[in-house]
Amino acid sequence: MGNKGNKGNKNKDLKEIGERANREDPNTFHYSNTINLTNDIIVAQSKADPSLDYKKLNFLGEGSFAAVYRVQNRITDSVRAMKIINKSSTCSAEDDKEIFNEINILRTLDHPNILKIFEFYSKRESYSIVTELCSGGELFQEIVDKGPFNENYSAYVMFQILSAINYCHNMKIVHRDLKPENILIVERDKNSYPRIKICDFGTSKMFEKGAVQRKLVGSSYYIAPEVLKKHYDEKCDIWSCGVILYILLSGRPPFGGDNDKEIMERVAIGKYDIQSAPFNKISKNCIDLIQKLLIMDPKKRISAQEALNHPWFKDHKSKELFNQIKDESTLKKLLANLKAYKRDSIIQETALAYLVHNFPQMKDVVNACKLFNQIDVNGDGKINKQELLKGLQSKIKSDTLAQDVEQIYKNIDMDNNGYIEYEEFVRAAVSKERFINENVLRFAFRYFDKDGSGEITFDEIESVFKESVADKNKVHESLSQIIKEVDTNGDGIISFNEFSDIMKKMLKK
Repeated sequence: MGNKGNKGNKNKDLKEIGERANREDPNTFHYSNTINLTNDIIVAQSKADPSLDYKKLNFLGEGSFAAVYRVQNRITDSVRAMKIINKSSTCSAEDDKEIFNEINILRTLDHPNILKIFEFYSKRESYSIVTELCSGGELFQEIVDKGPFNENYSAYVMFQILSAINYCHNMKIVHRDLKPENILIVERDKNSYPRIKICDFGTSKMFEKGAVQRKLVGSSYYIAPEVLKKHYDEKCDIWSCGVILYILLSGRPPFGGDNDKEIMERVAIGKYDIQSAPFNKISKNCIDLIQKLLIMDPKKRISAQEALNHPWFKDHKSKELFNQIKDESTLKKLLANLKAYKRDSIIQETALAYLVHNFPQMKDVVNACKLFNQIDVNGDGKINKQELLKGLQSKIKSDTLAQDVEQIYKNIDMDNNGYIEYEEFVRAAVSKERFINENVLRFAFRYFDKDGSGEITFDEIESVFKESVADKNKVHESLSQIIKEVDTNGDGIISFNEFSDIMKKMLKK
């Protein structure tokens, strides 16, 4: 216990990370040791050696100054992807800025078709970013290997892409480099169409409605004509979606050339072939959607939400193509979990959020994700009451569903915004007893135990929650109560055994 003072100083350093949020220094990034339990994604940050937490399994690929490995967590055995970026002479300040920008962006995004980020390590010689593993590789390689694709396949993939982009735009984020190389396939399955994840948000940007972007970013084949003029908004992503759809169906880009200059000259003109094969055999609604995605004037170009509502997706029943839960007992169990869900103490709730986010392959989490996708019919990445009621009515016969939905919203929608977000829904739908495992709980404990001492101090808990409640006095009061509830021996710190006991009480409810 004699090191409590030193430990407090270490935590003071951790708090300062959040205070550097808006600096332009590329050696800092907007990381907050806090979580808004309805919106924010927990991203653990550390200056430790990532090899202490992960062991490398095999090499996956590399770029100019980065290598990607399949890795395994030493506590939970979870298999993930780790990108290791060397801080060498080839890694410029601009590259650094993109890295931190991507971390900042991904922390705010909560959508089933956007790559999950788990941890970020910053060492003197390298950065390491840990994300979920998408073993199916890039959509680009899928096109090279198997394309062109039929309309059913293309509709399934495009619905997911547009759903993610619509969500980003609603969150005031424009991707700016959307292309098949930045779209990952979760896993290859011969019996179903692929689930995809959008990645690489390094050049993405927050925007205000009506604000004009002027930086020339993107890739030649997919860049929108207004970007070339350095006068554009979020609609540039919609153009890229049009190019991707064209490529999925034909196996070739609409604007080709021998070099970037030629390609962009043709993009600027905006003329493309929609008459010859295979487009002469493609449905009128599909052609109509392509043309609306590739309108030269961004003001006249269709939005992501309008695209999702296009008749072409209804024609191909894109939502029904998702792997659906057909077992009624599984659906009833998920519904029972949603009805029974209630918020516990802030430390319990945050630990649960952290675990749900970090175990996306757990069966209950997978099923909850499937149900969310089935219910989110408009693809906006969130569920309102009407969607939830209608979605459950189509799956479960019950005279009390309307009352059940009201109860679910009362328990889950704590910010009263009228929506249940993706991870918020999943967290409420899973069977919590699945997490009653010493290794899993120890993994959650380490999120709070910032210095790895085996004890959680008041300062460490405060560093996690300081910004999650508007009234700072209430935060302090709440945290004091947490210590009293969890610290059973009254020594002012939380041991793993004490943490484990309180988590088991919640998880067994």
